[in-house]
Amino acid sequence: MATVITLKIKDQEGNVKKENHEVEEIDVLQFKQLMKTVKEIMARVNENEDLKVLFGSLTNGQGLDDEEAGAAAADQDVITKAIASFDMLAVELPDQAFKLLSILSGVDLDVMEKQKLKDVMDIYDAVLEENDMDDLINRAKKSLALTQTKFKFKNFMEKVTKTTEKPKTKAAAK
Repeated sequence: MATVITLKIKDQEGNVKKENHEVEEIDVLQFKQLMKTVKEIMARVNENEDLKVLFGSLTNGQGLDDEEAGAAAADQDVITKAIASFDMLAVELPDQAFKLLSILSGVDLDVMEKQKLKDVMDIYDAVLEENDMDDLINRAKKSLALTQTKFKFKNFMEKVTKTTEKPKTKAAAK
């Protein structure tokens, strides 16, 4: 069930109206936008030594349990850490942090930027309440592990098939 937040929207004449907005679990489009934003954030981090240290401190000792989980699981891990470190991003990369929150909440960025800080934190809380990031990451890891198992089995079967096939020779053809 979605978490309802109240947004205060001011029109050009200065009139304020309140609008309810439902924050729901992220969908595929939001995930794609999220990954693009995370990539932008990581590019900025790699350009700045201070941010490298900041993100390095976030990830020290918190690597993936399974090294074979692959890049997608690593991306999920980065997303979780980015969401969990929203307060740090708000200090170091406010535009990216609010873009990230906008994507996750479904609240337009221009609307969010006009909200009171307390109300933005309510949006942040609603995103965390609706999206169990640990569960999403564990689910992604499970799917990746299953995918790897299937591909390993398929590759194994191809090797077995190739080694058990008898080469056709002129003598065998007679």
